[in-house]
Amino acid sequence: MPNKRKLSEIRKKISSGTANVITVQEFITRISDGEHVKFEDVDVITTATKGLMSGILGLFSFRLSAPKTLRKFTEISINGIPAFPGPCPNEYLGIADLIVYGTAQSQSRKEYCGGSLFRELVEGKPVEVLAKSSEGEKVEKELTLEDMQYAKLMGTRQAIKNYNAMLNCESYQVNTIFSCLPFEPDKSELTFSGCGALNPFQNDPEFDSFGVGSPLLVNGAIGYLIGPGTRNYIEKPNMMTIAPMTKMSPEFMGAFKTSYGLEPICSIAIPIPILSERVFKNIVKSDKDVKLKILSLVGREKVGEITYGDVWQNNFMMKFNPEACRKGYDCNVIGKCPTDAFIIKDELIVAIDRSRCFNCGNCARLCPEAFSLDLKSINFEGSDIPVVLRQSDRAGAILLAEQLKKMILKEEFQLKKPTGTLDFAESIK
Repeated sequence: MPNKRKLSEIRKKISSGTANVITVQEFITRISDGEHVKFEDVDVITTATKGLMSGILGLFSFRLSAPKTLRKFTEISINGIPAFPGPCPNEYLGIADLIVYGTAQSQSRKEYCGGSLFRELVEGKPVEVLAKSSEGEKVEKELTLEDMQYAKLMGTRQAIKNYNAMLNCESYQVNTIFSCLPFEPDKSELTFSGCGALNPFQNDPEFDSFGVGSPLLVNGAIGYLIGPGTRNYIEKPNMMTIAPMTKMSPEFMGAFKTSYGLEPICSIAIPIPILSERVFKNIVKSDKDVKLKILSLVGREKVGEITYGDVWQNNFMMKFNPEACRKGYDCNVIGKCPTDAFIIKDELIVAIDRSRCFNCGNCARLCPEAFSLDLKSINFEGSDIPVVLRQSDRAGAILLAEQLKKMILKEEFQLKKPTGTLDFAESIK
């Protein structure tokens, strides 16, 4: 008789304080330490991913003028980022409904995008709203997240199961979203995305434990899985989510500078109740079990394949030696952190703001004397190719998976059955 348990049984164990809830990282560590973990040993496993997720947008509604004064607002920007007002006209209400894309770049602020804006709102910072009504009247207003009647983050394509590594096979440099610096030519360096074994879809490839309506964490806030995301298919599933910004934590979000502009950062965590032996057997036991395709940067053709075990090996956190930073030293790193995580005093880097650090490795590449991170290298066509950038933050994903675990044990996060199944196309058209 195969092992099975009901969700109601897990809930009772959580309420009684006897449930075994662990993160995927803890599961992997226990197995690598030689422990034989059985179905009976685990009730819930928490998964997570943190990375560049360009398909996010903010949905907002707030008051800009008194009722009965202006018909509707036709143009709106927030901190210089163009917004899309509507579709509700809110005629003569003085209220604007609008959408802001995470990838939208500010027209008034340097190196500032929708991802930057979303983080600043969550941090409680005021933002400048400029609006124009259908009558041509201009309105300027300073708002905070608390002033907004509605503020939610929606993701159209998140937690993609199969991310990729990138290699520039051309003979020239390329500015791209897949590198902080111009991507060097002639297959001389590699960048990659994806949290490997921590990814939700890697751990539930049959979609047995989550589906439409499942609760999850988006940047630390409880939200919901709406359904499959855009451009998804059975071999490369992803999800669409929505969550309130008011409950989010800034360390899980923000913006990342690439050589082709800014990309937004977002983090997703979702629990997997171990309801059957099949669900348990699908939990990833090692990063070596998760394939990582190598694509040609220009054209995106597959040119090779490795595993996440080749790039992730408990090498999650950037280390910093402030003594290596000296006055009069021509610093090659200041101004080149993609998330502005350096704390600078007297033109010296004195510390790393861990709430901003993405552990991407760019600073270790530029200044190995002050920064250290084992970025690994891979063998490709007989040559050792160094990894120069990681566009997913495994340490941040582990932190969010641990947060979800604590919330489940404290009954702050309720496990629920999905209201519908996830349906995916066989292939992308």
